[in-house]
Order: sequence, then C-alpha cells, then structure tokens
Amino acid sequence: MKKLNRLFALFLSLILVISLVGCKEKTQEDIQKSYHTFLDKLFKDQVTSDSLSLHYTLANPENYGIKNIKPTLGTFSIDQMKKDIIDAENNRNKLQEFNYDWLTKEDQITYEILNDVFSKNLAIGTYPYLVEQLGPTTGLQAQLPILFAEYAFYSKDDITTYIKLLNCVDDYFTSLEEFEKEKSQKGYFMTDDIADDIIAQCQDFIKSPEDNFLITSFKERMEIIPDLTDKEKSDFEEKNKAAILTSVIPAYHSLIDTLISLKGSSKNENGLCGFEGGKEYYELKVQSSTGSSKTIPEMKRSLKALLNRCLSTITTLSIKDPTLYDQYINITFPETEPNATMEYLAAQITKDFPVLDSVNYTVKYVPDSLENHLSPAMYLVPPIDFYTENCIYINDNPNFDMTKLFPTIAHEGYPGHLYQNVYFRKLNKHPIRSVINVTGYDEGWATYVECYSYGIAGLSQNLSDFLKANMIAVHCLYSLTDIGIHYEEWTKEETIDFWSNYVSSPEDAEGIYNSILGEPGIYLPYCVGYIEIMELKSLAKSTLQENFRLKDFHTFLLDFGPAPYDIIEKYLKNWLTEKTGSNSEKK
Repeated sequence: MKKLNRLFALFLSLILVISLVGCKEKTQEDIQKSYHTFLDKLFKDQVTSDSLSLHYTLANPENYGIKNIKPTLGTFSIDQMKKDIIDAENNRNKLQEFNYDWLTKEDQITYEILNDVFSKNLAIGTYPYLVEQLGPTTGLQAQLPILFAEYAFYSKDDITTYIKLLNCVDDYFTSLEEFEKEKSQKGYFMTDDIADDIIAQCQDFIKSPEDNFLITSFKERMEIIPDLTDKEKSDFEEKNKAAILTSVIPAYHSLIDTLISLKGSSKNENGLCGFEGGKEYYELKVQSSTGSSKTIPEMKRSLKALLNRCLSTITTLSIKDPTLYDQYINITFPETEPNATMEYLAAQITKDFPVLDSVNYTVKYVPDSLENHLSPAMYLVPPIDFYTENCIYINDNPNFDMTKLFPTIAHEGYPGHLYQNVYFRKLNKHPIRSVINVTGYDEGWATYVECYSYGIAGLSQNLSDFLKANMIAVHCLYSLTDIGIHYEEWTKEETIDFWSNYVSSPEDAEGIYNSILGEPGIYLPYCVGYIEIMELKSLAKSTLQENFRLKDFHTFLLDFGPAPYDIIEKYLKNWLTEKTGSNSEKK
C-alpha cells in the first residue's frame, strides 16, 4: 500500500511538473506577445509625433497599422517637453513591468537599450532651457530645407501631405520663436555671434524666393508618380509655390526678426558650463549622444592619450620619411568622382566586411544657397520599408577639395553610414530599433571605417598610417576643444592658445571656437564613438589572439546594431566566451 501511495504521489508530482512547465511556457509566450504589443505602440507613438519623421521612417505606414494621420510638424515648447518627460517615465515603468528573464535574447537587448534611453532622456529633461533646436550647421532651420527637398513622393497622397506640411512651417517656427523668447527671459539665450551665424544661414536660404530650390526642383520630383495628369501637375506646382512663398519664406523671415530682437539678451558668452546646470547637462547630453558611459573627465583622458599616440606616430613617420608631408599635400586617391569611388569601395571591403547585396543610391549636390552652412557630405537615412533607395549629398562648396572626397565617401557610403544602415535594416529587427538614435554608434562606426579606408586606397603603408593618425588627431583636438569650451569654460583666448601649435593663425582658431560654441557636443560622437569601437576591438583581439578575425568582429558589431557601448560590450564578452569555447573544442 505504501508503495502504491509513493507511486501515486510520484504520478501527481509528475502531473504537477508537466502542468507547471506548460503554464510557464504559456505565460512566457503571453509575456513576449504583450512585450511586442508594447514595442509596436511605442514605435507608432514615436513615428506619428510629427509627419516629417513618419514619412522618413515609413514609406508605407498603412502596412504598420498607421492610417489617417493629420499632417503636422508638431510643436516645440516647455509644455511639450514636460509631456515628453511624463511619457518617458510612464514608458520606462511599463517596460520594467515585463519579466526580463522570460524575453528572448533579441528582446532583452531591446529592453536594455530602451531602459537606457528612457533613463537618459529623463535626466536630460530636467534641463529644458538648455535644449537648443537652432544651430549654424545642425540646427533645425539648416536641416529642414534638405528634409523637404528629399521628401520622397511614393503616391499622389504624398504630394498632398507634403504641401500641407509646408503650410505648417510658419506655425512650427512660431513655437520655436516663443521658446527662444522664453529662454531669453530666463537668461539662456545664445550669444550674438551664434545668432548672427543662424541669421546669415536663414538669409541665404530665402534670398531669391521665386527661385528657391524647393520651387525649382518640385516639377522634377513629381515625375516619379505615374498617371498624374497635366492639370494635376499644374495644380500641385501652384500649391507648392504658394506654400513656399506664404508659409516657408515668411517663417524664416519671422525667425530672423525674432533672433535679431533677442540679440544682446545672452547672460553667458562662454560654453554650456556658463549656465546654471550647464556642466551637468553637457555631460548627460554627451553620454547620450556618444553612447558611452564614460564621464567627461574619463573621455578627456582617453582623448588625450589617443592624441599623444597619434602625434607620436606622425612624428616618427615624418622622421622616417621626410617626404610624407609633401605626399599628404599632393595625395591622389584611386577615384575622385563620387559614384566611381562608391563602386571602388564596395569592391575593396569584401575581405573584411560581410557582403551586402547591391543597393540603389543617388549622389546629389547641396543647393547653392545651403553650401556655406552644411558639411562636405551627408547621408540621408531611407525609410525602414524602403531601405534599398539611398541618397548621399555632396557639398560642392569651393572651400572643400572635391579631389579628396575618397575618405568622406567611405564615411557616408561604403562601408560607412549607407552600408551600415542598409545592413541593419536587412536583419528585419523590430522597427523600434531603427528609430532609437545612438549617434555615437553611427558616427563612431563611420569614423572607424573612414580611417580604415586609407588602408585600401592603394597608398604606401607609411602614408596610410600618417593619414590615419592625422585624421584621428584632428578629431581628438576638436573633441578636447568641445570639452574645454562647454565643460571647462574655456574662453576664446584659451581656445586660441590651445590651438596655437596646430593652426597657422589665430583667426583659424577663433573660427574653430565659434563653430564649437554654437554646436555643443557635436564632435564627441565621432571620436568617442571611435574610441569605444577600438576598445571593443582590442578586447576581442586580446581574447581571441590568433583566432581573431576582423571580418567576424565587424559582423558582430553590424549584427548588434546601434546601442550604448556598455550594452554592446556585455554581449561582446558573451560572444567571445562562445568563440573561445568553440575554439577550445576544436583543439
């Protein structure tokens, strides 16, 4: 009888175990389904906050359940920022309700990234008056014309929405102006020199209203839409021109007038650290943009160490070969034309980078009216669901040497931004990953591969190493200056003194000071991102030793995608453990 009871008890325990396992599997499945519903809503909320972002994120939003969205550019105000902070806190709380251990590995990665992003946004949100939407180069007023010029027309409805968005510019700029006025009243307005740079950029854009490139290029952009009648084309042209002349141009005029009226109200002529809370805000802003968990002092130490290594390399190579500087000045790259350079790079990188199927891309040139205010080149990220069509803008400004575009094309095209973005999109991860912005990953990668490009340019080893060291040294100098101005309160005179050993005139150093003063933190994602990648690479090489393969390391980084570097490092260590275990088994 006792034996029967024991058997019965064992039978019951087996039933209990089986039912518990079944219950757990069902619960896990439910949690994962609920988690993806949360991510779907998060993605939808993110991309529908303004119609310009929506269009650049999705070519066919209806395929993602997004329909009948009223065209809007959104608003920019303290109240809106407060709402965004509340949303971020609510979303972080919802995220943390999910059982992390019951998520898949891919979902755990997304969880960690989102948790990091929400936390940083909440911290940054405590300094609303230090946020700046305007800037001489990367400010909204400089980027908006390009975003409208590249607004793709996939259907007739897209043209209609585009024109409605043009008519929203006036109201959106009004909200920006009110925000700047409020900043001025609180003592947080920009310096007069920065305001003058932005005013000059706006004036260049609107100086010939009737010939504005948003008007002159419109007809050609419509040609892609089939079955448009001549009457429809004519009507759209009239509406587009009217929107430019009655909304866009007046908005820029109004912004100019507002900035002029606010000049002289700045309470701080130095960097961000000259404002109350500016030093703390700068560190949060830089950590967020770089994806690095390093403190500013730690970043500075890394930058100085890297700069010293680069300068030592330059000195050693110059002693070894006194002709290097002349070779540098008179350098000839294997290709100089942008399209030919792209083809050359795509063919050369296959040894060290995973193969990417052929991608369509167009090389365009920055409109004349924007040449003085934009960088030498830029890549426009395509929609998630239309990632095979890409565009790179080249700035044909006479101040830029077009014969030396080779490394710039590597940065923007292959194996830089274009290559990395298309590769990541092809992995078909949850779309929320494609709208999480980690500039330090994007620009760190692009800087890393720009440096790599010198090694495949058919140059001598000495010249290649010289160019790499020179390029990274310049990045370090700009980044250290950024920290100096915005974290250590360098004056213009201190900046000129710092640069006295590196530039030919005080005027050049003053120009560097002014550009960095108006764009806090702009250079650090490039150089700190590069440093983080090199540290990951060093970890991989020291762990794998003779089994290290550059292509495998690149594939790991590309497969992981944009993320804060401490999260990438955690999973790299797991990857390395798997690799070393696998190699041990083979032996």
